[in-house]
Amino acid sequence: MSTILRFLGVFIALNLIAQSFVLWSGFAMESVTFIMWTVGLAAIITLKWEGKGLGDLGWQWGEGRYHWIALGLPFIYGTIAYSLAGMMGWAQFATPDMQAAFRADGPLANWDSAVALLPTVLIVFAAGVANSFARALGEEIGWRGFLTPRLTQAWGFALATLVTGLFWGVWHFPALLFSEYNAGGNPIWEMISFLVLVVSLSAPMAWLRLKSGSLWPAATFHAAHNVFIQRILDPMAARNEGDITMVSEFGIVLAIVAALVAAPFWFWGIQSFRKGGTA
Repeated sequence: MSTILRFLGVFIALNLIAQSFVLWSGFAMESVTFIMWTVGLAAIITLKWEGKGLGDLGWQWGEGRYHWIALGLPFIYGTIAYSLAGMMGWAQFATPDMQAAFRADGPLANWDSAVALLPTVLIVFAAGVANSFARALGEEIGWRGFLTPRLTQAWGFALATLVTGLFWGVWHFPALLFSEYNAGGNPIWEMISFLVLVVSLSAPMAWLRLKSGSLWPAATFHAAHNVFIQRILDPMAARNEGDITMVSEFGIVLAIVAALVAAPFWFWGIQSFRKGGTA
């Protein structure tokens, strides 16, 4: 466990610098990238500190099917959650005006037709994933490339994934509380919802990492989630007027639906990756 403790020490030190900078300078994309890469940098610094190579972080690409799973899962839980919230009146979602505004801001703005919605979604998703991938990789080198295999070997899949997810979620709390990285609802409910979301999604991400032997499918998943939720669904949604946020990454509906979609990966991971069974 000394390696894990070194990682946490470096991670905390880097984040004190990065989070302080963001609170001082504002929540800009450049500072977000800096924060996201503190996780991967902590893993790399830890391995070099111990005189170890970086090869076991999972640099091989992995089979294509794992990347397709990673790309598809955010579509499943995101579409179900936002559609359910819209149908139940818990939030506004994909109204004609919202769809028109989304198309108008997209690459097919001159194509004034509802038919342009799906092509716009696909183009924004593909371009967004490519653009978001480098930032997601910064986190996934640390969370899934470094931490997941080591904790799984020591503790088994369930506890390792739970602990990684808790670290991952709580790490976002300063930004949620002290910047515009929130949905404007009750901060306690938004923190709870966000924590349920990321702990739940830690299971498919850990499963992808361990099953494929690669960190890249987890990075694909992370980038796909960020783009589909933040760049596609959120612009076509409006939160409810109550204190409890229903949609967005801080919404209770998305958290519950994601937990249900992720549940099989907890089962498969526990069955496949037991204590002492992975590298």
